[in-house]
Amino acid sequence: MKQLLLAIGMLISVTSLAQKEVVSAYNANKDGDFRTAATYIEQAILVEKSAVKDKTWRYRGQIYLNIAADPEVSIEYPNALVLAKESYLKARELDVKGRYESEILQGLNRCQVQASNNGINYYNAEAFDLAGSNFDIAAEIAKIYNVVDTMAIYNAALCYEKAEMPDMAIARYYECAEIQYQVPNVFLFISTLYRNVGNDDAALNTLKTARESYPREQSLIIEELNIYLTSGEFEKAKTNLQIAADQDPTNEILWFSLGSVFDNLGNTEEAEDAYLKAIEVKEDYFDANYNLGALYFNQAVQGINKANDMWKPRMTSKEASAQKKLESDAKELFSTAKPYLESAHEVNPEDLQTIRSLKDIYARTGEDEKFKVMNNLLKAAQN
Repeated sequence: MKQLLLAIGMLISVTSLAQKEVVSAYNANKDGDFRTAATYIEQAILVEKSAVKDKTWRYRGQIYLNIAADPEVSIEYPNALVLAKESYLKARELDVKGRYESEILQGLNRCQVQASNNGINYYNAEAFDLAGSNFDIAAEIAKIYNVVDTMAIYNAALCYEKAEMPDMAIARYYECAEIQYQVPNVFLFISTLYRNVGNDDAALNTLKTARESYPREQSLIIEELNIYLTSGEFEKAKTNLQIAADQDPTNEILWFSLGSVFDNLGNTEEAEDAYLKAIEVKEDYFDANYNLGALYFNQAVQGINKANDMWKPRMTSKEASAQKKLESDAKELFSTAKPYLESAHEVNPEDLQTIRSLKDIYARTGEDEKFKVMNNLLKAAQN
C-alpha cells in the first residue's frame, strides 16, 4: 500500500509541476516577459503530461510568435517563427475535437504575416538569406490552407539569388514555373544561375525545355543564342538567330547578331545582307556600320594581297590582266567600305580602329585632305 500511495503521490507531483510550468509560461507571456515565458514553456513540453495537451503547444505558439514580433528579443531567438509555426501545427494535431481550430489557424495566419514582414525587412537590410528563409515560412504556412503564395515563393527565389545561394534560388524558381508564375522569365533566371556556376549544359537544357512550351518566345531564343556564341557554336547560333530575326524584323540587334554569326562562319553574302537589314532599321547603328565596312575593307585587303602575290618580273598579258582586275576590284571594295566606316566614325569619332581603316582607305583612294584629318586624329590619340 505504501508503494501504491507513493506512486500516486509522485504522479500528483509531476502533474502539478507540469501545470505550474504551463501557467507560469502563460502569465509571463501575458506580462510581456517573453524570455521567461519561453523558459517555462520549454520545461513544460519536457513533461509528458503537458506535452500531450494542445493547450501547451498553443501557448508555445503564442509565446514564440510574440518573440518573433519583438525586434529586440527576436535577435536572441532566430528560430522563433519556425518554433511558433511548429507549435501551432502540433496543437492542431492534438486538438482532435477541433475545439481550438479557429484560434490555431488565426495563430498560423499571424505567423504567415510576420514571416512576410520579416522577409521584407531583412531584404531591405540586405540580409538576403534570412529574407529568403522567412518568405519560405510564409509559403509553407499558405500551403496549410491549400493556398499557393506565389509572391512568397518568387520573393524567396529572388532573395536566395541575391544571397548567392543558387541551388535554393533555382528550386524556388522552378516552383514558380510549375505554378505558371512569372513565366517564361523564371526560365531565364534559372538559366543565368546555371551559367554563373559554369553549368552551361543545365542552362541549355532549361531553355530547351522552356521552349517546348514557349517555342516563339524571343527572350528564350536570345538567351540560348548567347550560350552558343560564348561557346563558339555558330551553326546552332545561326538557327536560333534566324528564327528570332524573322519573328522580329525591326530589331536591329538581332540582324546585327545574325550578321556577326555569318561573318564568323565565313558566309560573307549572308553577313552583308544581315548587316544591311540592321542599318535599314537603325541608320546610325555603329556596330552594324563598322562591321559591314570592315567586311568590305578586309575583302579589299585580301584582293590587294592576292595581286601582290601574283607579281613576278615577267608576266603574261593574261596574268597582268588578272592582277589589274584584282587591284581594281579591291579599290572598288575600299570605296564600298568607305561610307559605312564614315557613318561609324560619325557615331563614335573616338574609335581608333575606324580611324585607322579610314586613313588607309583615303590613302588608297587619293583623298589627301581626309587622310590628313585621320592621321592627325591618330597622332593626337597617341600623345
